[in-house]
Amino acid sequence: MVGRRSQDGGEVAFAGEALRWLGESSASHDGYWALFVKEQPVALAANFHTEAAVLRLNGRLWSLSVNEGRGECSYPCSLLTQYVRYPLAELSLVSSRLLRVSARLGLALLGVALRFGRVDRSVQWSSSLLSTDLHASALGAEADAATRVLSERFPDRAILLRNVHAFEDPGLPERLQSCGYELITSRQIYFFDGKTGSFGARSDVKRDWKALRSLKDYSVVEHSQFTSADVPRILELYRMLYLEKHSSLNPQYTERFVEGALAGGFLEFRGLRHTSGRLDGVFACFSRGDVTSTPFIGYDTTLPAELGLYRLLVALLLQRVAGDKVLLNYSSGAGEFKRRRGGEPAIEWNAVYVRHLPWYRRAVFKLLQFLANRFGRRFLEENQI
Repeated sequence: MVGRRSQDGGEVAFAGEALRWLGESSASHDGYWALFVKEQPVALAANFHTEAAVLRLNGRLWSLSVNEGRGECSYPCSLLTQYVRYPLAELSLVSSRLLRVSARLGLALLGVALRFGRVDRSVQWSSSLLSTDLHASALGAEADAATRVLSERFPDRAILLRNVHAFEDPGLPERLQSCGYELITSRQIYFFDGKTGSFGARSDVKRDWKALRSLKDYSVVEHSQFTSADVPRILELYRMLYLEKHSSLNPQYTERFVEGALAGGFLEFRGLRHTSGRLDGVFACFSRGDVTSTPFIGYDTTLPAELGLYRLLVALLLQRVAGDKVLLNYSSGAGEFKRRRGGEPAIEWNAVYVRHLPWYRRAVFKLLQFLANRFGRRFLEENQI
């Protein structure tokens, strides 16, 4: 299905027509997104209740995730999960009972408001349906026209851009605000600049690299050395860490996703294989230009902690970042661990455009913005999460 052409010359396509557009492109991200259009997101991650589409504008293709706001979606396609469901699931980590009870009540009330405002009825552009979207450098220049096209084509949906920050392009947040976007604090993320490689001088990094060099029972597995027989184990390691140790609200990727990402080279996998032949640790990088992220990582959590598998995987990752001289967007979480290794913090926002929506829906987004920017940001910066 193809949407009518807007006054800006932009068009939206689903299914077969979107695949045809993507097939005519040589851009690596377009090949990656073709996997989602062909298979549809729920086949690649069980909690991606969204539809993949494409925006064509000024000769460039932009990936779209058209969200209905149904089901318990993972946070890459659900603001409700990011701001309410996920924090509720993490409350068990809070030691104070009074604080837990207060937070539970506050989050429950926020959830009622967000459902009333239908915050998850949105269309997300420049989407990759990964923990971190890496945006093309043209995003700022195209934002005004793209937003007009999308608000015309989807008049009942919020227009969403995830993972907006000022680390790479200091002017991007202000540019989006000038286009009518509201910036809602999302999380604190960390960057490692492989172009300077300064993090290599940190004592923790030196120690980790030394441990990696002295490994006796493991060998490094490069992307080309993985086979289809490794797919079930790769997925098992991811699930052990992300879903079992952390939360089932993380993306529940399927074997089809791993198979497609591995075979198509859309994610670059590396891992650690025991001398017995068993794969015990793995990570995958998703790159766009000279920026990379690590949306996929896992290790065997049943093995002794003294092995330091996570630390070794990070050492392998930083080795690659320094060797390739790229910028690593290392997402959020484990703040102390990342800072000790030279990670540079930055605040990240969700950018939403809601000027075309009814007043009551705009009001709910304003409430979320007020709470996240006034209290959420202060919490993130004070606790260095």
